[in-house]
Amino acid sequence: MIDIKGDKMDTRRTFIKKSALMGAALCLPISLTRQGLAAYPGLKTRDPRKVLIVYYSQTGQTQRYARLIGCILKEKGLIVDRREIQDVDKKMLPDYDFIIVGTPVFYYDAPSNVVDWLESIPPIKGTPVAAFVSFGGPEGNQHNASCHILRILADRGGVPVGRDTFRNIPSYPTPSWDSANQKSAQHLPDAATFDQVRRFTTDTLVRLSRGETVSVEYEIALREGLRILPLVWLNKKVINRHTVDASKCIACGTCVRKCPAGAINPYQQTVDRNRCLACFGCLNNCPADAVVMEYGGKRLYGFREYLERNHISIMDPPEFKTCT
Repeated sequence: MIDIKGDKMDTRRTFIKKSALMGAALCLPISLTRQGLAAYPGLKTRDPRKVLIVYYSQTGQTQRYARLIGCILKEKGLIVDRREIQDVDKKMLPDYDFIIVGTPVFYYDAPSNVVDWLESIPPIKGTPVAAFVSFGGPEGNQHNASCHILRILADRGGVPVGRDTFRNIPSYPTPSWDSANQKSAQHLPDAATFDQVRRFTTDTLVRLSRGETVSVEYEIALREGLRILPLVWLNKKVINRHTVDASKCIACGTCVRKCPAGAINPYQQTVDRNRCLACFGCLNNCPADAVVMEYGGKRLYGFREYLERNHISIMDPPEFKTCT
């Protein structure tokens, strides 16, 4: 049994890892590799003109990469439509020549709200597709998360032509934000990260012009098996308080916009715990530190507050100075 009380309480990440190990025996017998798809429909085009970049971004990292990709494609003369996932009219997807999907990694996979959205899109037969994910640590199962996105898009008729993963500073709240992983990535994204984004964009276009595809092959790793565990449910069990401090709330609506489940109501200071996905978007993005979340009796603070306390400024690529 995991002790989560008093001074011996584990951090949430340790708690999840220990819970995962309890299910390792269930994971190991399962084949964790998935071969690349055997065949795809014929490409709609090798010379796309109209591109959709659709993304889900919790703290702005994925949005930053999506914006840079859009700037690069625009410089190459393409028509770029860049939108957050909740702002996309799914019926319009078949009208695009090329679709790129970006998301962070949550709980060793693509977020459930992104998966649900992708599985509900109309057929996009022959449309070239690419995926990228942002991740905060080296063991986040980011490769398989990006493959999961491409797998869904391929099931809807898309043709995978690009995939990559970009590491940045973690935004997973903990009581102290002082883990070794956190400190090792405080400088990310950096110039090398943005170079990787540029290569991904350029290489994907070249591959598409040649009619080449990328494989959707999952890595064999125990963390892939962790997806079968109820990690969100386990995490929410340790969150003993989740509400809004009316004395601090400035009624800006940021937490409402950032909640993919529509679970928070700051005006009534309530959170629907059943609908909550434990994504921490409300806590991480509140500009007034008004979202109250306690984990095993310890008050958490969000990503914005973490950046301010540590005097951290996240780097932007130079393209943002000229690209709109």
